[in-house]
Amino acid sequence: MKNKLIGSLFIYLFFIQSTFIQSTFSQILEPVSWEFKVDSSELNSSRNINLIFIPTTELGWYIYSSDNDPDSEPRTEFEFNSNRTYKVKGLIEPLNVKTKYDEVWDAEVRYLDNDGAFLQKIIPYEENISISGYISYQVCSEIEKMCIPLEEDFSFYNSAVKTNISYDQSLMEFEKEESLFSFLLFAFVAGLLAILTPCVFPMIPLTVSYFANKSNDKKLYFEAIIFGLSIIFIFTFLGIFLSLIMGPQSANEIASSWISNLIFFSLFIIFGLSLIGFFELTIPSSIITSFDNKSQQGGLLGVFFMAFTLVLVSFSCIGPLVGSILVQSASGLQIKPVLGMLSFSLAFSLPFTFLAIFPQKLQSLPKSGNWMVTLRIVLGFIAIAFSLKFLSVVDKAYHFNLLSRDIFLIIWSILFLILSLYLLGLLKLPEGYLQNQGHRIRIIAMFFLVFSLYLSTGLFGNRLSYLAAYLPPLQTNYFDLKTFSYKPFFEESKNYDTDLSNVKHSDILKLPYNLKGFFDYKEAINYAKKKNRPMLLDFTGHGCVNCRDIESRVWSDDRVREFLNNKYVLLSLYVDDKTVLPESAWYTSTYDSKIKRTIGRQNADFQITRFNNNAQPFYVVIDPYSESVVYKPWGYELNIENYISHLDNGINEFYAR
Repeated sequence: MKNKLIGSLFIYLFFIQSTFIQSTFSQILEPVSWEFKVDSSELNSSRNINLIFIPTTELGWYIYSSDNDPDSEPRTEFEFNSNRTYKVKGLIEPLNVKTKYDEVWDAEVRYLDNDGAFLQKIIPYEENISISGYISYQVCSEIEKMCIPLEEDFSFYNSAVKTNISYDQSLMEFEKEESLFSFLLFAFVAGLLAILTPCVFPMIPLTVSYFANKSNDKKLYFEAIIFGLSIIFIFTFLGIFLSLIMGPQSANEIASSWISNLIFFSLFIIFGLSLIGFFELTIPSSIITSFDNKSQQGGLLGVFFMAFTLVLVSFSCIGPLVGSILVQSASGLQIKPVLGMLSFSLAFSLPFTFLAIFPQKLQSLPKSGNWMVTLRIVLGFIAIAFSLKFLSVVDKAYHFNLLSRDIFLIIWSILFLILSLYLLGLLKLPEGYLQNQGHRIRIIAMFFLVFSLYLSTGLFGNRLSYLAAYLPPLQTNYFDLKTFSYKPFFEESKNYDTDLSNVKHSDILKLPYNLKGFFDYKEAINYAKKKNRPMLLDFTGHGCVNCRDIESRVWSDDRVREFLNNKYVLLSLYVDDKTVLPESAWYTSTYDSKIKRTIGRQNADFQITRFNNNAQPFYVVIDPYSESVVYKPWGYELNIENYISHLDNGINEFYAR
């Protein structure tokens, strides 16, 4: 005990000395930092979560172990703030402990340096766990001849801690190659289409003539390649900028926010009317002139500014195409804007680069003329039609229910009917009547006329499966021309339970094709246990194009509907719904520390924290008893046989447990 008192006095004097030094030189010594990690590998077998505390000390410093004798030796102590969400299991365990003789304490003591850590087992009691507390310790140095008593607060807010769901991490290796490939292909085709617009096509001879005057072939090739790379860089930089501001949930916010959707709706209307010829939309000439003057400087900098001038001049025509890519990129991977712009700009730059290297090929290109005006007007009508998609997202996310599927189809039918009449020379637009309709124009006109009639069939029972991704969700009933009455698209199954008729949120959310299911996780869990069925989590959204595609082309199959109705408990979780929940249901996310007030934000947070994924559609098979993932999740799968295989495998895995 005497040695202990002497040791305590010695440390106290060193502490006073260090405090005096710190106050004199305004320097606070903290030669240690802490890192807190979570290991949930034992969650499946023993329902334990391991919390790991890792101290990192500066060279020559160390801290004492937690298992030193509290009566005679220094030790590190952990204090946990207790609450009903978890239980501390056993004592904290020091890892990689070292031993040495300490003259101050006149005893062998255990200590940790940069190789050590502490481990504490936790038993979770609830889904959302908050673990906090503080550490009392001394960090010492034999070189500096001092010990500093410190405290460190800790808190664990991590998806692996907050949940009592266990899953095999290999199941979560969700692949999105197919949907990503289709997105990149769309962006590439858009880049090629942009070349044919009247703002861009006439720029080809001007650009090629610049390089054709070069006498040095090597310099010509080099500058032509730099020109193409500059175009790619300019467009891709826009994608990089957007990817930096897009977090996992901000993408959904952009895709579903009424502000962003109304902005996109307005921009596409403006672009469309401009392309049709109601007014001219251009970049201020002073800006273009400034960049054009810089391009005349020559050298690599001049080549770069020539590329920049091309992008600015083409903006009024390619705006809808670029906008379509950026809108589609706001529904999945954070890097999608970068990949989309990279694919678009690659296709856009290839013809310029190729013709700059081989200017003699310019002679084989078609001459600009009336066909470019026609193409511009066609793109204008398509832009206006596409603008309704953004208006529909706002209408569904906020449950205004003003833009129904029928109204949507009527507007589209009229738009493409007007376009077909113009192409046939029967209707005058601001550009005047279309003159000299060749057989190709007449074929295109007939295509849009037939397309307009095809859209109108959606009012009378045609589900328009291949357009479902861009249309509002299918309504329950349609008008039958044979009986002049409304009929349901699908009859209700006789096996439906009556207690599924009034589930939570069913007053604002509906499943397609008279499917019966849930929109609330806890309610679905309880029902699945009652029926001894696996759950199918369907992460979806009002603005999710691919989700509507799956519902229309896959879920409409009778075999799929049989699975969803009678073999699974279907839980559809809308990640972009704007319905504000009662304040008692609000919570602060452990992922981004933001308050989640709406159905959509809570569902999006649930998907991110539970499954480390924020893309839709996303399907997960859950065991309602252990709330664990029983089969590898899947996403955009239009092949019905493959989709049924996923459902069947999920059933087999569930009942094999």
